[in-house]
Amino acid sequence: MSSPIAIPSPPPTTTSPPSDRLKAVKQFDETKAGVKGLIDSGIKTIPSIFIHPPETLSDLVPGSGPEPEIPTIDLSNLQSSRAAVVDQIHHAASTVGFFQVINHGVAPELLRSVIGAMKAFHEQPAEVRAQVYRREMGKGVSYISNVDLFTSKAASWRDTLQVRIKRK
Repeated sequence: MSSPIAIPSPPPTTTSPPSDRLKAVKQFDETKAGVKGLIDSGIKTIPSIFIHPPETLSDLVPGSGPEPEIPTIDLSNLQSSRAAVVDQIHHAASTVGFFQVINHGVAPELLRSVIGAMKAFHEQPAEVRAQVYRREMGKGVSYISNVDLFTSKAASWRDTLQVRIKRK
């Protein structure tokens, strides 16, 4: 069982001095347990490092326009129209930031297995996850909570498992 994680959390209506925020961020980071560790510890309130300051909230309001459409990249014609597929990927990645890939040839069983492995990783004890905890994304396996933790106004409520595999 994971040990409790102590993160100072002043009431959300107060603004912490930068030194208090930095101290809280360092404490959070040093646990190497991520957001999952906070949840596992049974916290009852959201720590202040995750609360956006009032002056930044207007930047976070969703736009009133239509929802963006998720670009779909079809790999079934990759052999005959590789340049077109590369252009579609480049356009989607540089304009929307993400895309859905269809007809990629990856078996549904393998996809389910990979998703299951990712879930299983996050369900392991904090001590196990901490073995691959990193501050930056890098080579191999990295467990990261907020790449921009020390530079953002508020931390995001997420953890990331990144697996980089070297090409053969």
